[in-house]
Amino acid sequence: MLELGIVDTRNVIRTIAEKYNYDFSDYSLTAFKRRLEKIIEQQNLKYSDVLITKLRNNSGYFEQFIDELAIPSTEMFRDPSLWRVLRYELLPSLISEYGNNFKIWLPNSVSGDELFSLAITLHELNMLNKVQIFVTALSTISIDNIQSGTLAASKLELSTDNYIRANGTSEFTNYYKTENNKVFRDKSLIKNVTFSRQSLNIEPPAQGIKLILFRNKMIYYNQTLQSKVLTQLFNSLVTGGHLIVGTKESINTFFGSNEFSLVNNTESIYKR
Repeated sequence: MLELGIVDTRNVIRTIAEKYNYDFSDYSLTAFKRRLEKIIEQQNLKYSDVLITKLRNNSGYFEQFIDELAIPSTEMFRDPSLWRVLRYELLPSLISEYGNNFKIWLPNSVSGDELFSLAITLHELNMLNKVQIFVTALSTISIDNIQSGTLAASKLELSTDNYIRANGTSEFTNYYKTENNKVFRDKSLIKNVTFSRQSLNIEPPAQGIKLILFRNKMIYYNQTLQSKVLTQLFNSLVTGGHLIVGTKESINTFFGSNEFSLVNNTESIYKR
């Protein structure tokens, strides 16, 4: 496998910033480098210079590049214990408090696994029509893929097991169908979801957000970008709103404890 040098990686970052005004300089250089190496290998581009030439000369290619650069989630209902907390504690509490004026935001979405997991949970709680869900993504390709309902067949077995461990109340088979050896999730679950493209700055899609799911994203940022993003997410939430990050991510490590209070240490749930 090709191993990029630091100079090569920074040249790609500079090209993207100059050509498309997307600045990845505050991403973790190591993580960004690994993604570039994977793209170059999968597309048989041989050298970083070939990638740079395509980025400079083919604006249409950039959309594909951004989609492949994103890190998709590994399965639905990842970390089943979190989904049990959402099912039995957090979602009923928030719905009870805010009623039909309850907005949930999923920034930086890629595969739709988190969205469909949330939609299924809300559906089984008879709450799906009582909330507004907003999904933003860096790439329109990602949005199209999520809206298609496609689920990688390789994720099906683990996702089914996670759903059971998350105490799903139905049969997981009720939420997908198989056609021509491809798996498609029930798109009616997301018919009222609002999708939009976002920039690297992660601007909120609406005012009055009560819950944000932003799991396993910040590990790919350096400390500067982590602080910027968390400030943006903090400002997007209403007072009393909740932010859920990855189980290996801690907000207070780099953001302080005055803005967010820790609600659940095990599941990394914070409250503004």
